[in-house]
Amino acid sequence: MEQLSYHNYDAKIKAIDLKSLPPLLHEGHSFFIEAKPYYQKEPTVKEAIDLYLKRLNEHLSVKHKSKPTNSPDLGFVSRFVAMHNTSQTKFKIGKYLLGLQDAISLKLITKTSSVASHIAEIQQKLIKQYNSLSEKEQITIVINDAWLQTLRSLSTPSVQELGAFTDPIVADSVVTSLVLKKPSGLFESMDSISQQVNPNSFRLQDDFGEFLGDLERFELAITIEGDQGSGKTRFTYQLANTFALLGHRIAIFSLEIGRNSDLIRRMKADYLFPQNQSQVFIADTLPEGMDSIRNAAKQFDVVIIDSWNKVGVSSLDFDSLRKQFPNTIFIVIFQRTTQKTIRGGTAPLYDAGINIEVVKADDTFKNNYAVTTKNRYGVTGIQFGINSQKVLNGASESTNIDTEFEILNS
Repeated sequence: MEQLSYHNYDAKIKAIDLKSLPPLLHEGHSFFIEAKPYYQKEPTVKEAIDLYLKRLNEHLSVKHKSKPTNSPDLGFVSRFVAMHNTSQTKFKIGKYLLGLQDAISLKLITKTSSVASHIAEIQQKLIKQYNSLSEKEQITIVINDAWLQTLRSLSTPSVQELGAFTDPIVADSVVTSLVLKKPSGLFESMDSISQQVNPNSFRLQDDFGEFLGDLERFELAITIEGDQGSGKTRFTYQLANTFALLGHRIAIFSLEIGRNSDLIRRMKADYLFPQNQSQVFIADTLPEGMDSIRNAAKQFDVVIIDSWNKVGVSSLDFDSLRKQFPNTIFIVIFQRTTQKTIRGGTAPLYDAGINIEVVKADDTFKNNYAVTTKNRYGVTGIQFGINSQKVLNGASESTNIDTEFEILNS
């Protein structure tokens, strides 16, 4: 089967049953349709589309092969062995883990695999390293000699009986060290970084501070998503109030609810302190489209948009807005599709520093809560009660990033 590419995608995709694709690839298709006009213009978009096409072609290749020459589990073992003594970025490790997760989700790798224990150990080790890395850090992967020898014997064609191998050697299996290189004047040593706290750093008062952590006023954007009736709008008014407590001026684009609505009056009464109300401004239209938002970004410290889907522009414009006004804090609600993904593509989730999901626990509203699904400034997984405006679980109780992955031996 001829592989899909950017150039033949529209013609070839018609022959594929999109409903049969895994959720990640189905979401990738939606992103491709939205982002393809920017393929030649934006390097990050091109990289994302190329990665989607690669994974789609790999999926279709596995699906159409009746007699694969090599099993997926051994393929992932081989790729891990190839990492030995190489420098890896967080992006590369994440790419490997996502591919492995796809294979597990598609049942191409199961607990009955003869190398299942090794795959599980590889997965757990790399997730640990992924969690410890910042976006720009690199590490050198060094595999313990004994385990390396075992893995090499597993991934070579000469092995006769895979079942003869038992548990992996786990003691000190992976040792990592940071790589510090200075190939040009582009980089500077970390010891030259100031020890002083960045003056742009700040923390919200009360439980909001614990919920979101130590924020930095530089390209700060917060996305909010959730089911209908979960309390997304109420939560943004609570955020508006706590930002106003720091002296910030806030602009709210209430595009879902007219500003003269009685609901807005109740939001004001319930969530905005009287002394803060003069610092919060509201509009319910965009007379100049995106220019209305840009003009607000020049005048206000915080811009709240409820919701982005009413703006009528591509989700790719979200990141350009953040970059164009780095000192403005954007808090944006995104509506969901029936598949529980945000409408218009998931690019904003990657661009924003904080992703918040507002969860509808029941019909009483009293138990609804917000939870951080991504937070570059604090701990992921902290829950914040919408009704109580209190943290429901502390940092020690929050979820770990490895819950994003289906662990093979769990």
